[in-house]
Amino acid sequence: MSLLWGIRFVLALIREIISAIIDVCYRCVSGDIDPYIAKVPTTFRRPVAQTMLANSITYTPGTVSIDIVKEEDKGVILVGTISPRPKEAIIPLEHHVQRWLE
Repeated sequence: MSLLWGIRFVLALIREIISAIIDVCYRCVSGDIDPYIAKVPTTFRRPVAQTMLANSITYTPGTVSIDIVKEEDKGVILVGTISPRPKEAIIPLEHHVQRWLE
């Protein structure tokens, strides 16, 4: 079952990368760029899951993972984005990583 979720994660990541490329190209042409650093809380306990989520954020254009910090019991990923976005838009693959690695 874990292998199936790993394959689903890779396919979803490819879809998100293509979508982000289109979004970043549009923002560069239109000039709609407003750099922002977001604190994105995660429910992951395992470092490998936190790292995989942070890497998937960095792989998508327009976002970059800066650091993974521990606040209270949960991990928080500091993410630099090309414009302010809600948590769901920054980490749309959280569910896939959770089912795969947690």
